[in-house]
Amino acid sequence: MMNVLLVDDEPWVLEGLRTMVNWDKYGFQICGEVENGDAAWSLIEDLQPDLVLTDIHMPSLSGLELIDRSMQELAKPPRFVILSGYDSFEYAKIALEQRVEDYLLKPIDEVEIEKVLEQVGRKIQEEQAFEDVHQREQVLYVNSLFNRLLAGEDCSMLKKEVETMLHMKGQENIACLLIETDSYEEDIKSQVRSLTGAYRAELFTDAEGRIGVFSAMAEPSQERMKTLGKELYKLYSHRTPMTMALGQHRGGAEATKQAYEKALFALKWKRYQGEDGIIHYEDLPQNEGMTSVNQKALTILMETILSGEQEKVEGAVRDLLANSDSLLPVSDIDYARVQLLALEMGVRKQLKELDGDVDQFMQDMQNTLGLTTGISSYSAIQEYALRLTQNAMKMLMELRKVKEDSTIFQVVQYVNQEFREKLQLQELAQKFHMNANYLGQAFKQQTGKSFREYLNDKRMEEAKRLLRQSRFNIAEVSLNSGYPNVDYFVSQFKRMTGMAPSAYRKQR
Repeated sequence: MMNVLLVDDEPWVLEGLRTMVNWDKYGFQICGEVENGDAAWSLIEDLQPDLVLTDIHMPSLSGLELIDRSMQELAKPPRFVILSGYDSFEYAKIALEQRVEDYLLKPIDEVEIEKVLEQVGRKIQEEQAFEDVHQREQVLYVNSLFNRLLAGEDCSMLKKEVETMLHMKGQENIACLLIETDSYEEDIKSQVRSLTGAYRAELFTDAEGRIGVFSAMAEPSQERMKTLGKELYKLYSHRTPMTMALGQHRGGAEATKQAYEKALFALKWKRYQGEDGIIHYEDLPQNEGMTSVNQKALTILMETILSGEQEKVEGAVRDLLANSDSLLPVSDIDYARVQLLALEMGVRKQLKELDGDVDQFMQDMQNTLGLTTGISSYSAIQEYALRLTQNAMKMLMELRKVKEDSTIFQVVQYVNQEFREKLQLQELAQKFHMNANYLGQAFKQQTGKSFREYLNDKRMEEAKRLLRQSRFNIAEVSLNSGYPNVDYFVSQFKRMTGMAPSAYRKQR
C-alpha cells in the first residue's frame, strides 16, 4: 500500500477526506493527519509518505513552503496535491513550478479527487517498479564487482569502479565489516543501508552468503564501521545469533581484498571460540605466534593435498600444527586453532575453484567429527586436521578427474575470462592440445553456440554492462569489451542489438 499524509488546518476537511474517499481502491492508506505545516514536516521526515494532500494557508508553515522545503531538503520528496479554497492563478503557477501533481479547489469533489489518486497512484507504482529493477541490477553489479576482486582478479577497471563507488581519491584506508547470521538477512541489509546513509558505504554479499560492507576515507574508516556493527548487534542480537568482524587495510582500492581477508580471518576466529558479537582483526590475541599462520607449512600441506601424496599427509599436518617458531608448547590450542582455520580456508578455496559443494563438504565433516568449536585438546585438533586433509584430497581428486575428462570445460572457462583478448579457435586448440575441428564441434555441443557466436555474445554482454554502468566513452567501451576497432564494434553492436551504442546508453 502507498502511504498518504493529509494536511489541513480545518478538522472538517480532514474528516471529509478520510471518510469520503475510497483510499483502498487506489492502493493508498492514510498514515497521518495534521493541522499545521510544522507538524506535517515532522511526519514527512519520519514516515516518508508517498503522497501528501495539503492546504496552502496554514499556521506556522504554509503548504507552498512545506512543498518547497521537501523539494530542497529530501533526497526523495513525496508527491504533492494542493487543496485550496482560493482559485488563484498565482498559486496555481507556483504549484506548477514546484512540480505539484494537481491543484484542487475546495469543496473537494469526490470524482475529481479519485481521478487524481488513480493517476498519481499509477505514477508512484511505475516509479517504484523502475527503482526495484534498478536496485536489483545495482545489487548484482556490486556483488559481481567486489567478488571478482576478492577472488583475486587483478583488473585496473574493477579498481577504478571501486574508487568511484566509494569516492576514493588515493591510498585511503578501506574497512570491511562482515556479518554472519542465520536469519533476518534482508532486514539487516535494509538497516545497513539506513545506518550508512550519512556516509559512503557499499553493501555486498560474499561468495558464501555473508553480508559485507565496504567503506573508505582518508582518515581511518574503522571507527564508523565499529559504530555500525554495534548498532546492528544492539538491534538484532536478541532475535538471532550474529557474529561480526571488522578488518581494515590501507592502500585504496588495492587494499579491498586484504581488508576482506582480515575481516574473514577474524570472523572465523570468533566462530572457533564459540562466541557471537563483534570482533576486530586488530583485537585478536597478539602473543607471539598466536595469530600468525605458518605459511610455509600450509603451502607444503596444500601441495600434498593437491598432489594426492597420502603417505606425506600425517607429517605435513603435524608440521603445520607444531609451533616451532616460538617458545609456546607444541600443544598450544590457540595456535593450533589458527592453523586449522587457515587449512580450512585453503581447502574451501580449492573446492570452490573446482565447483565443489563447499557447504556440503563442511557439513559432512561436522556430521562425522562434530563442530570445531567443541574441540578442546591438541590431539582432537590434530585428528580433525588429518581427517579434513584426507577428505579434501579425496574430493579434489574426484572433482579434478571430472574436469579433466571434459577439457572443453576448461576452454569455456578460459574464454569467459579472456574474452577481451584476441582469441582464435586455432590458437585455443593448440593451447589445449586439441584438434581445431573437434574443438569447434565440442564447444558448440557444450554451449549451444559456435565459438564465434559465443565470443561475440560475451563481448556484447560486457559492452552493454559498460554502457549502462560505466562512464567510458564509446571507444573505451569498445576496447574494454574486446573490440580494438571501434567502427567494427559499432557495426557489430547495431547488428546484434538493433541500435547504436549511444542509443542503448540513453535508454538505460
